[in-house]
Amino acid sequence: MIRTMVFSGRQRFASALLFLFILFYAAPAQSEYRIETALASMTLEEKVGQTMLIFFEGGALSENLSMFVSELKVGGVILYSSRNNIESVQQVASLNEMIQRTALASGVRPLFIAIDQEGGLIARIREGVTLFPGNMALGATGDPSLASRVASVMGEELSSLGINMNFAPVMDVNNNPLNPIIGVRSFGSNPLNVARLGTAMIEAFMGKGVYPSAKHFPGHGDTEVDSHTGLPIINVSRSRLEAVEFPPFEAAITAGVPMVMTAHVLVPSLDEGNPATLSSSILGMLRSEMRFEGLIVTDSMGMEALKKERTMEEAAIEAFNAGADILLFGADRGHKETEHFGMFKALLEACRTGRIRSDRLDEAVGRILKAKESLGLLHEGWRPQFTPRLSPEGEATAREAARRSITIVRDRADTLQTVRDGKKRPLLWPKERIAAARIFTEAIFPVDLIEIPERPSENEIAAALLRIGDADRVIIAEYDSKRNPEWMELVKRTGESRTLLLSLRTPYALLSLSSLAGAVVSYSDNAPSLRALADVLKGNAPAEGRLPVELPGFETRAGGCQVVSGL
Repeated sequence: MIRTMVFSGRQRFASALLFLFILFYAAPAQSEYRIETALASMTLEEKVGQTMLIFFEGGALSENLSMFVSELKVGGVILYSSRNNIESVQQVASLNEMIQRTALASGVRPLFIAIDQEGGLIARIREGVTLFPGNMALGATGDPSLASRVASVMGEELSSLGINMNFAPVMDVNNNPLNPIIGVRSFGSNPLNVARLGTAMIEAFMGKGVYPSAKHFPGHGDTEVDSHTGLPIINVSRSRLEAVEFPPFEAAITAGVPMVMTAHVLVPSLDEGNPATLSSSILGMLRSEMRFEGLIVTDSMGMEALKKERTMEEAAIEAFNAGADILLFGADRGHKETEHFGMFKALLEACRTGRIRSDRLDEAVGRILKAKESLGLLHEGWRPQFTPRLSPEGEATAREAARRSITIVRDRADTLQTVRDGKKRPLLWPKERIAAARIFTEAIFPVDLIEIPERPSENEIAAALLRIGDADRVIIAEYDSKRNPEWMELVKRTGESRTLLLSLRTPYALLSLSSLAGAVVSYSDNAPSLRALADVLKGNAPAEGRLPVELPGFETRAGGCQVVSGL
């Protein structure tokens, strides 16, 4: 009896070991086997198509779009408002359903449907979804839990539209005041804060079934050239990159980010001759040094940064051979959707001639299939059915993010208190952004709104000064005036000692305006931010934000900042 019981116990123990072996070893092997089986069954044309993620024209299933899906068998599409893909959330959901149904009807694997919905400045969908102040505003709050809630709302709403891939968040450390392309898209200039806030958003997006992308590796923050128009160069040491640019990406990888987007930047300390997107040594760092196993996706291949001495087709082949898994062909200026046919042909020919090796192709397509499987797109019985859903937590979360981001960085002689006395004072605002001014003036005390071109002429500055006259206080809205000498001249000519500056993007203008009477930063001009800014100016709410970027001479603290060094 005792021997029987011992034998049964051993059997149970052996069975338990067998179960654990199956759970931890056999199950992954089955998953890998399915992918290997899928790869073995795919034609060369199918594999090449999967590596392409493309833009298209219009808001409905056109003949070209149908061909991209059914004949080129592209791996995914990206939506742009500039290409009229977005009319309403109902139309977007219907369009995405039709794209996926076309794929299924054609025997094609369902697509990645991607978008750039970072929040703030970069948001392709602006109606029918919650709009947030953006990353630098979140940086000013310093709260990862709030960043997580923002991404959760965004992910929930995007997923309801059939969007399963979002090229966000930006993990670049914005440490150059003259950066023309990142700016408020970054959480700030502190690598630790960028890492904390970015990883919080990554985990939240993934929790809602939306693939996020950490961008732009190895970093696009310390640039003075927009890679859409030229090739930026980051001429710093490897040790500086390891201290500043790399940590957010390393944190993202540790947090399980499924995708990293490359930057079209030249970093001589890493590769003297090739932009990061085309550099096997830089992309190889992600795999060999940072142990990243997910998808590497390029920034758009049609950007000017890659065009020197090479065609887009040649650049795409180089990027793929360097280690990129997905080639993104975005809606860059001067490009047409019909170019995708030629690109497909060029990639196919490169594979047939051996310029792209078969093992490199299978490696990339294997990762793509694994990603699609993890999103549920390859599950048997999956059917696209999308219904737009506005998150019930969205509006309150956006208001909180805006309210907690407002930052007072100068308040000499109680400037903010003096503008609350009921006296109607001049408010100067760029006329190209007058819609934002109207939202603000509806929420603020009475002001004399003066519309001025964003880059005013000498005569327009003179006319504005004449209208302002001898007003004791002047309120001026500014958008990255550090890069706008004409508007900066207007501010200085108005008289810094009587000016309350409202910075609606980055606060870098303060570096050139040491004598301002007052300055408040909102990091955004969307409706929640403008109303939160008005509440602070009226004294109805405290300013809780802290500067997320370094401004020499300013020491931030909760509720605003303290001026030091005599400024």
